[in-house]
Amino acid sequence: MERIQRLRYKLGIATLLVSLTVLAYAGILETKRIVLNMNPMRGTINEGVITLVDSLKREIVSINSRSKRIIARFTGFSYPVWGMYIDGKWYVTDMFEGKFTELSSTGRRRREITLGGDPTTFLYHNGIFYISLFSQGTLVGVDRRTFRVVERYHLGVPSTYFVPTKKGIAYLCYWKNTNEPDVVYLYRGSMNPVRLGLSRPLRYIEGASGDYVLDYRNGWLVKLIDRRIVWKRNLPDFAYGISFYGSDLAVASLVSPVVSVVDRNGSVKQINVPHPVLYLEEIGDYLVALSVEAEEIYLIKNDRVVQTMKTGRYPLKIFKISEKEFAVLCTDSGELIFYTVY
Repeated sequence: MERIQRLRYKLGIATLLVSLTVLAYAGILETKRIVLNMNPMRGTINEGVITLVDSLKREIVSINSRSKRIIARFTGFSYPVWGMYIDGKWYVTDMFEGKFTELSSTGRRRREITLGGDPTTFLYHNGIFYISLFSQGTLVGVDRRTFRVVERYHLGVPSTYFVPTKKGIAYLCYWKNTNEPDVVYLYRGSMNPVRLGLSRPLRYIEGASGDYVLDYRNGWLVKLIDRRIVWKRNLPDFAYGISFYGSDLAVASLVSPVVSVVDRNGSVKQINVPHPVLYLEEIGDYLVALSVEAEEIYLIKNDRVVQTMKTGRYPLKIFKISEKEFAVLCTDSGELIFYTVY
């Protein structure tokens, strides 16, 4: 009997050690580091292709996130601001020339339209490119098939922040005056403004139980249902990063070393992080937080940091590739670094 108990004890210890070993090896693994030979500050990911823009060098580079190889490099712009890959072609805004261009994989300009008004960021939704004409405070819609302007919204408030929603394009009036709306929903030529009492509306996220708007300057997070305020929560100031975190939302501050986790009812809890965080991304069961100040990424699980890893110099953005893989753009070191969560 005593020998059986000792055997059970040893088996229990062995099982515990195996579990601890598995836990200890759960984390982030760097899988590839690409030297870009440029210093991009902006980028998009679409159809598995990461497209990066170096406005000062007037160059664009694209990387296939699956093969982890550079597949295209484009030059010949005056001041490119935004680029995106769609179905074998690339689309670019040139702010100084006021143009929106379609490029082939060889860099040939297939189609081009002059928009004026400093075209900057754009998104693609239901066959339409929505492009911000920043200096005019205008958003235009360019049909991908005809390459002609089919929608035009003069909002009078410059912004580079707008997202597609079920209610239309939600245009965030970032450079608003006090009496101007915070969000304007744009749909088939109509404009429906919403006032929320914010200062610098920066992020808009559609959720299962409502929509959320984040104020950058004062850290206000507002929940909306049918464009009406359900609740407002005041989080740390200079709130830039936001991501789903399971059924909750995670919000980061550029000045406070915490990540605020807010559930659908507005209850708030905070996760301490070593340094303030710029960017957040949910990867599988984890939350990845990026600190530009410390040049680090933090892997968060069960509301605590379980791993810290150094990046390149001046990391600015996380590109989610899959539920296990992501890449980080490091501007000053000119690198795109790939990681796997395991």
